[in-house]
Amino acid sequence: MNIEAAYPFTAEQFNALSQEQHQAVLAVADYLTGEKLETTDEGLSEALNILRVCQGCVPGEEADEGLLQAIRRKYAAIYGAAVELAKAELTRRQWKEREHFNFRLVIDPSGDTTQVAVIDCDKPTHYLYESSKAWHVGFETLAELAEAVLSAKAALVAKVEKILKPKEIFVCIEGGVVHEMVNLPENLRVTVLDYDTQGVEKERIEPSPVDGQPCVINHW
Repeated sequence: MNIEAAYPFTAEQFNALSQEQHQAVLAVADYLTGEKLETTDEGLSEALNILRVCQGCVPGEEADEGLLQAIRRKYAAIYGAAVELAKAELTRRQWKEREHFNFRLVIDPSGDTTQVAVIDCDKPTHYLYESSKAWHVGFETLAELAEAVLSAKAALVAKVEKILKPKEIFVCIEGGVVHEMVNLPENLRVTVLDYDTQGVEKERIEPSPVDGQPCVINHW
């Protein structure tokens, strides 16, 4: 295999990684080869060759299957690994796949700008969207590769938990009157129905949209 640097990825780099970075690199290698990674200079460089820095979208020897397919494989190695690591982390935090999230990785490869998204198969939700030019995606060290994977993993975990965690809304009431609502999510309107109409001006009383009874309606 023709590799520009003798060995762009080395055992020394691998041994210097944290445990979390090790997991990221191993997940990428598993996606690319499906085999146990040999953590020698040669083994690392051959397994991860498509992700090294090069002059084009992918190293020339990796494009035998076709350029777009090679670009897809390059991005899938990074983001596919991030998806698998995010699944494991969310499961560790007691979230259940299919019940709480159901990731699907979508890649639109291009010789210009490649787009990547992680959507939910069961909900109208997207967890991640990124776009970049394939020739800008290349790594000089294993640490750089690991951090790219872990950054995508962290974004996925954060987005899932942002969607799933209960949102606390504070309603400030004084004398039976709502004065303020704090932490109201964007694009959410709250309608307050006040059935205590005693002493309220007649023109402010309306039929409740819930049960038709007289009430005072306030929107937030």
